[in-house]
Amino acid sequence: MQVTDITEQKKITGRLNLFIDGAYYCSIAARLVEERRVYIGMDISAEELDRIIFESDRQKAFDYACAYVGKHPSTEKAVKEKLYGRGYGKAVVEHVLDKLKDYGFVDDKSYALDYFEAKKGSCGTRKIAMKLREKGVSEEDTAGIYLQEDKGEMLKSALRATKRHKGDKLADEKYLARLHRFLASRGYDYDIISKCISYAKGESNEDID
Repeated sequence: MQVTDITEQKKITGRLNLFIDGAYYCSIAARLVEERRVYIGMDISAEELDRIIFESDRQKAFDYACAYVGKHPSTEKAVKEKLYGRGYGKAVVEHVLDKLKDYGFVDDKSYALDYFEAKKGSCGTRKIAMKLREKGVSEEDTAGIYLQEDKGEMLKSALRATKRHKGDKLADEKYLARLHRFLASRGYDYDIISKCISYAKGESNEDID
């Protein structure tokens, strides 16, 4: 196998087109061409070419992942899906994830705490934990949100939801059962739901503000 041409990519800075035996073969990082001293007319084995391409793919995937998480704070699962969706293999994806975690660019535990802070005003901790698990965050990394939970603030959130849900509706048994299902679907625990039911029935003067 022989390198017959090397040309610059027009749209992507730092990438080169590599031609082998007169035909386009792949794009690789310009840095690697220089480091590995790849030149036109060079004879190269398939094994060496594969190693260069693998290293080039790792760098390209890492650069893409850094740009992505810079715009979209993400879980490990989300980044993996993005990289696999762009055609990268398992070895490249695992290398990139390890590097991102080493740099602190992807941290599911921190993501869980930030997500909790953003969502705690609209639903209960159980619902937030469920959403995090759907995003691929482990139970271990999700556990921290329960330590961050403020029961008083969570009750106020549930009471505000109760007030909006009830409006001028009559608090009969049929409505109260519907309210209970609504609050449970929002992930509030039994104690908070009980206090909201009492509030809806006019038996409690809980402070919402």
